[in-house]
Amino acid sequence: MTEEFDPQYLPELEPHGTQYMPQVAAPDTDNYDVFQLDWDAIDHDQLYVPSAHDEQLTTMASNLAGWLADGEDLICSDEDGSNSPDVEGEDFDPELLQPGATCPAQRGDTAPPNATWFPWPDKKTCILDILRHLPRSLFSDAQLQVILWGLSVLGVDNVPSTRILKDIDSALQSQYGILSVRYQGALGHVYYVNHLPSIIAQEMANPRVCPHIRHYPEDAGGRLDQPWQASRWLYEIDPTVATPMICKGWQDFYVFEPMKLMDGTVVVPERWYTKPSTPGSPSSDFEYWGRAWRAHPVVSDHTRGYVIHMYETMEVRASQFLLSFPHLLQTYRMDGQPDPRNIIGLIETRGCGVLPWTLTNPAVGNRWRTLARGHRVLSYMIWLYCDDTSGNTSKKWNKHNSFLFTAAGLPCVMVHKESSIHFLATSNIAPPLEMLDGIVDQLEYAQMHGVWAWDIEAREMALVIPAVLAMLGNNPMQSELACHVGLQGKYFCRNCWVHGAGADSSQRPDLAGIAVTNSDNDARSIQMGSVATDSDGSLHRDVTHQSKRKGRCSETMQDLVDRARRFLGANPPRTCQDTVNKLRSMFHEVTSGKGKTRYIKMKMDTGIKDTYMDVFVERILKHVKGIRAGSDRYTEAVSAITQGRPVEQFMSPVWRIKGLDPHQDTPVEILHVILLGFLKYFWRDAISRLNDAQKVELQVRLASFDVTGLGIPPLAGQTLVQYAGSLTGRDFRAISQAAPFVLYDLVPRECYEAFLALSALVPLVWQPCIDNIDEHLAVLQVAIDHFLNCTAHWTLQWFNKPKFHIIRHLPDHIRRFGLAILFATEGFESYNTVICDHSIHSNRQAPSRDIARGMARCHRVRHLLSGGKFHARGPVSTELPYSNDEQDWLMPGSGVESLVNINIPSFRNVIADYFGLIDEPLTLEAGSCVHDKTRPRPLEKTMTASQAPYALQHVERRLYQTCQSVVASSGETCRLGDFVLAQDPRAASSTLPLVGRLHELLQICHSPAQQRNQANWILLETFEVTGSADIYNLPRIQASSWVVLPVTALTCCVNVQHNCARHRCTGSAAVSVYEEREKTTKTTRRIEHLVPSDLILNTAQMRNATHVQQFRTQVQQLDRDRAIHTGAAAELNAQKIKTLKTSKANLARQPPMSPSMAVPSRFINVFHRTGKCTFSFQMID
Repeated sequence: MTEEFDPQYLPELEPHGTQYMPQVAAPDTDNYDVFQLDWDAIDHDQLYVPSAHDEQLTTMASNLAGWLADGEDLICSDEDGSNSPDVEGEDFDPELLQPGATCPAQRGDTAPPNATWFPWPDKKTCILDILRHLPRSLFSDAQLQVILWGLSVLGVDNVPSTRILKDIDSALQSQYGILSVRYQGALGHVYYVNHLPSIIAQEMANPRVCPHIRHYPEDAGGRLDQPWQASRWLYEIDPTVATPMICKGWQDFYVFEPMKLMDGTVVVPERWYTKPSTPGSPSSDFEYWGRAWRAHPVVSDHTRGYVIHMYETMEVRASQFLLSFPHLLQTYRMDGQPDPRNIIGLIETRGCGVLPWTLTNPAVGNRWRTLARGHRVLSYMIWLYCDDTSGNTSKKWNKHNSFLFTAAGLPCVMVHKESSIHFLATSNIAPPLEMLDGIVDQLEYAQMHGVWAWDIEAREMALVIPAVLAMLGNNPMQSELACHVGLQGKYFCRNCWVHGAGADSSQRPDLAGIAVTNSDNDARSIQMGSVATDSDGSLHRDVTHQSKRKGRCSETMQDLVDRARRFLGANPPRTCQDTVNKLRSMFHEVTSGKGKTRYIKMKMDTGIKDTYMDVFVERILKHVKGIRAGSDRYTEAVSAITQGRPVEQFMSPVWRIKGLDPHQDTPVEILHVILLGFLKYFWRDAISRLNDAQKVELQVRLASFDVTGLGIPPLAGQTLVQYAGSLTGRDFRAISQAAPFVLYDLVPRECYEAFLALSALVPLVWQPCIDNIDEHLAVLQVAIDHFLNCTAHWTLQWFNKPKFHIIRHLPDHIRRFGLAILFATEGFESYNTVICDHSIHSNRQAPSRDIARGMARCHRVRHLLSGGKFHARGPVSTELPYSNDEQDWLMPGSGVESLVNINIPSFRNVIADYFGLIDEPLTLEAGSCVHDKTRPRPLEKTMTASQAPYALQHVERRLYQTCQSVVASSGETCRLGDFVLAQDPRAASSTLPLVGRLHELLQICHSPAQQRNQANWILLETFEVTGSADIYNLPRIQASSWVVLPVTALTCCVNVQHNCARHRCTGSAAVSVYEEREKTTKTTRRIEHLVPSDLILNTAQMRNATHVQQFRTQVQQLDRDRAIHTGAAAELNAQKIKTLKTSKANLARQPPMSPSMAVPSRFINVFHRTGKCTFSFQMID
């Protein structure tokens, strides 16, 4: 007998209170809020005199306990017995919980209902259910049984059983949770997608999320630190999916509707945005603006109406709005103006004809006005992410393609938190584009009808329009989403039409209407070899030399030069419409009988590969095999597959996403392109060049590298060298900042110059804030060009890797989407662990369903713990509830919300931590300090008095407390001896900050600062920049003077290194080795610095890059053509050397020839140790 929870066995009990459950009658007491009875402290056996009702309850509870004791759990799967029903319904349909219902206990007792833990019946059930759904720490049934057994042994009463916990979980999920919708994909696979509108509705009702979401773009006047300030959201997003209205007073103004301004002008707004109320004011202090087209009245004997001049664009402040469309309809006759419902047409360009108006029905206005029912309509931008991950914890690969998203309207500091990432779908059998079809179905429906959600901040209903701002992922996944052939194709870039090896300019795809801006586009070839993966070997592999097996010949000097020019030059961009037209043409070629060979050739010649359409093409080709093309039988065979459907239904669903161009809206992913791309390539190549002695020296330098100010732990030199091929992105972050100081004499100069250029580029890419977008992008473009020029000067062999071309699109993507760190994927990559955890805790029989439902349960628990509001709905309905009555929206009990705020000494709050609900630790106020262990002293006994005797005024009997650390304005802690940046308040704001070493921190005793635990003064030994270091090309600093500044002048910490290259510092120092936290007699080498005062400011520092980059040195740019020719010559020289070495090795393996067959040696090859090949002639008599 299966043990199940059935509410019909429960008696009708009166709840204690219903402040969170409006449909349950409240208890009749006037002092309920004043007096709270502690039920746990009362002996109920002595308090109650059994009544007939009590005896009946006791009998029912005993019967229930006996039934539970005799039951047997027949369900062996973690998921099969606990999954909520999907849209189609299942055999198991749990009874819905009602507020105040009780849970039968494992021991047969009935616990009184407790509204404090609503929607759970009681505290024990609530906590156990939450623990079952902790992300990254899921429980199996066996582990849960261990916990329940432990609770029982400890004497905890009313512990629910595993079966009851599962039943309650299913009931809660079906009534208040997110549905997992089943789809039968067009390619034949079954997969599940979590209901996107429900996720959005929960986020809007979440008090921890909703107040932070932005729905309007912002014109920040050149500043860029959020995605809504970038051009894609501000200027380019389709107006039909952007926020269509703003409220002013009691009027709602919608786009594409005539409205009247204060000066009497009639305009038609196109889109809304915000501007800071005053320059430099925070983003929260803004006012609404509109970008509108001027409407010109046309009055004649035959017609009266308006013609919209789209070329006359106006920027209109909301304060200038007078009448919205409905009010304009009531007043136009009195004003003698044409009927605003009569829009004759529009003129796009001056001098062109009038086109029909198709954006709305002018007689009705914007359709969202009708759908909104008087409520606000808001857009909800998302970053949509797709990637593959393994469903196993072992090394055996179990590929699962997954879709995730996060709200693009969240601030940068929140967008990549794990709690902000939402799961949509995964499958180990359905390909990504097939799953995208189901997601797009939900997206299209939501964009057509809107998503009703309770706006917890505005405390009213709102109609939400979801839209995709960009699609994120690694390069292969972004290529698949963009219907691109990938990095190994002839046209290897998804963003532009740069073409590579084997792509003859005479056979280029039809680019009619696309301006070609690169004069070198007709170069002949580029070798793409084995460059598509991140696991490529070092550049010593012969990539440029073509193997005979592939039927290609070696590149000449001119081929190499032309390849590099094309690779680094500008190329026409790919467009959405052009790709769609080519896909239609390719499908038509197949259906008209041109065959598979023609189809493959078209894919190769265009670089377009729709893996979704490929499946249908294969079906057609298989079905018509052996049938003559053009015959009636052939047409019937094709029709049996197509069934008269339009070609768009056989193309990738990505083309159905409104307002998205997958070519241009798949931004450069800096994690895989830079950290796991360039830095990984260069570091592995550098390690492969070193002998054993040099590797030991590199390990010593890495271990001796000073990481102060970088925010990273000390470097593990042995790990970074020995496991160079298995490092992570975090390791390459550290290598980027340390490479200039450890590789200066271990690699060739050309290689080192490329490392320097890359280290200078990285902090510009990882900028947390951009004050002036135009200036920053100009500097970034110069840094990218310099890096590519240095790489070309080293060797052109690196340009076999497409990532060296893809980086050229980064400046455009930053302008369009915001900071590069916004569309980085570290947060999503980390979330793959959560997906894997759900996979290994299922029975692997239905992974897409089980993982989707598990994720939906975790999302529901997170929403309840966040204090989010919710509304009951049917168990199998995807229709979201609508109610503008706040009383209809329920809240979790106060006990549920209190779990997030519990603070037990010596224990972390695991619930809040795992769900990401811990509020950001309050950053200590700038100037907060930590005292040292010395006693207060008068001024004359401080270091400040000796180094800057006249800086502070002597006050009789005033004492000073010295401190050991202080918080800078950047929020980081600076300690004595650290190098810092400080802004002298007496200097002009345009001057560079001071570079100094922190020597003393003073706090005036009994001062207001001491009451706030803040320091008053800092003593700095200042340093001045004396030029650029010859080898490092970094600022060289030298001690100059001493200065005393107020603590508010302290900006941040910086990283300073010793000029080891100039003084040839060696690892002659020895330090003790610790093993198992114990000091041993072993020692290891460390760098001993000569002339310690010769210092270098590390501008490769990623932390505080905004401040440190002010000291960036100007490096002389290489001439690109000269760099290309030098790199081509080096590449050809390397090929010749390798050919000679191969020939010599083959000759050595041949049997020795007789003296009579010996050939006189006419040349003696002398190989220089640097790799250059020279020839010396020997005269033969």
